Amino acid sequence: MKMNKKQEIKNRIDLINKGEIPEGYKKYHGFVHPIDWKHISFNQIFKERCIKVSDTSKYPLYSLTIENGVIPKTEQYERSFLITKDEDSYKVVKHNDFVYNPMNLRFGAIARYKDQEDCSVSGYYNVFSIINGYNPYFMESFVKSQAMLNYYNTQATGSLIEKQRVHFSQFIEFNFALPSEKEQEKIAEILSCCDKVIELKEKIIEEKYRIKNLIIQNELKHISCIDDTSGKYVKLGTCVKFYKSKELPKEKIVNDGIYPCIHYGQLFRIYGSQIKNIISYTNENDGYFMSQKGDVLMPTSDVTPTGIATASCINLDNVVLGGDILIIRPNKKILNGNYLSYVISSERKQILKLVTGVTVYHIYSSDMKNFKFWLPSIEKQENIVNKLSQCDREIELLEQELEHYKQLKKSLSQLLLTGIVRVNEV
Repeated sequence: MKMNKKQEIKNRIDLINKGEIPEGYKKYHGFVHPIDWKHISFNQIFKERCIKVSDTSKYPLYSLTIENGVIPKTEQYERSFLITKDEDSYKVVKHNDFVYNPMNLRFGAIARYKDQEDCSVSGYYNVFSIINGYNPYFMESFVKSQAMLNYYNTQATGSLIEKQRVHFSQFIEFNFALPSEKEQEKIAEILSCCDKVIELKEKIIEEKYRIKNLIIQNELKHISCIDDTSGKYVKLGTCVKFYKSKELPKEKIVNDGIYPCIHYGQLFRIYGSQIKNIISYTNENDGYFMSQKGDVLMPTSDVTPTGIATASCINLDNVVLGGDILIIRPNKKILNGNYLSYVISSERKQILKLVTGVTVYHIYSSDMKNFKFWLPSIEKQENIVNKLSQCDREIELLEQELEHYKQLKKSLSQLLLTGIVRVNEV
């Protein structure tokens, strides 16, 4: 793309952001689009498919998710045992059919079914096919675009905001300007290239997680070293001391404070075994617990038990800890804090057995002290931590790259699907 073309596109975007219409464009339904794009109603593009069945052995039951589209229904949400054999309660979905949830359409609950074999979905969903002449990938990108999600939100009806929906009778009458079949193909080709890069990154990340899990299985859980005499199973209480922090009021947390601090809510936003970023500060340290490098922090209560069974190692001294946090301070001569945090996170099922409560769940030091785990030599622990930390660093970088490409595709989609940037300008 030549520099003058780049400037032309920038000027076009600037005009649209100001609410003005660039030369060669017009506005309809709040959308700015090229004047050569033709208006067409969705009833000329889509056709409802309403074949009802009950045989989920012939038509496997799938579900619609905002994140992953049309996917096999998990056991957690399996409800087929509630359906009698006389009922035809599911709808058949064929390759390249679209499925959407009327209540959640405005949040992105619409997707194209990509598998070849027929499946079935809940009768609550709407299913429709594409009429020849329109590119399935382009149309999926278009109906899922941010501009369309914003439009669905203006069209949703219902007295309760949380239950507002876009009925299929409304959806099929929507009218928008669309590019020619040839331009649809080119847009689809460009965006599918982005998808291939994203898919590749996701596969690499998946492989990195697989490697990390192998290290955890072989090293932390003592599977591959049964005859290893360099370690032993011990109770946590024999090699650590437990402490408890007290609540740090929100008004004590300031932008220009002297002491870095971690309050309770932040523990649920920490991923991996190490706390890398302290995002709060306070001027208070008198009477509050302050960390030592190598301390392991655990949330002590949550509305879900799985929220408790996590641990993070803090690698900074003198951080103020506020809230109902369980601080585990290892005997550094025999136990590495990072190793312990990996162990706790990998032994979630064992930790959950120690959790108590009905509506709010808790874990106490009196229970954690009896938690048994494999304790190798301190040298072996450090070696394991180095391997896992390397995996974490690689995964973190790959996930940053993945997010970059997802945002790139999102931005490119917004420009191409509205015609603000034409395919011959890319």
